[in-house]
Amino acid sequence: MKYMLSLGSNVGNGLKNLTRAVNLLEERSISVEECSSVYCSSPVGAISQADFFNISVLADADCYPDELLKKLKGVEKEMGRVKKVDKGPRNIDLDIVFWEKGKHSSKDLNVPHSEAMKRLFVIFPTLEIIENSSLFEDEKDEIQKMLEEERERFIGQRVEKICPFKMEIMQDEWEDS
Repeated sequence: MKYMLSLGSNVGNGLKNLTRAVNLLEERSISVEECSSVYCSSPVGAISQADFFNISVLADADCYPDELLKKLKGVEKEMGRVKKVDKGPRNIDLDIVFWEKGKHSSKDLNVPHSEAMKRLFVIFPTLEIIENSSLFEDEKDEIQKMLEEERERFIGQRVEKICPFKMEIMQDEWEDS
């Protein structure tokens, strides 16, 4: 099943953290089919913290959303994420944004992600992947309409595309340092 995932990091080396997270997804049989460029974004919320590095990935996983969430939490745990403050600094954050089968709701998870459409650091990398795809057509239309009609919701958010995210290059740089 296809999923759109959002990854972010603002503690330590963000690019290395994103690369490691993608590698750990692959180790858990979550096939990363496409990655967006890397974006740098201002944090959302009142907590003073460093900017984030963000990417979106199109992933294929042979599991339903709650099982995928467990695997994502396993990646965060393996990478040493400690949640000290809600929406606070973190070395890695993995979220399910969309699921090819539409909506899902359980005690621990809502898909589509309830906050995704309020955050440019999710919208821009996600659009980069889905704009020329037949996947997530309804979501794409919703995003484009919102960007045209509800721009005021994004006042104060800053997001900038900084570089491509290419696993081969990132892996080489990771090993060299």
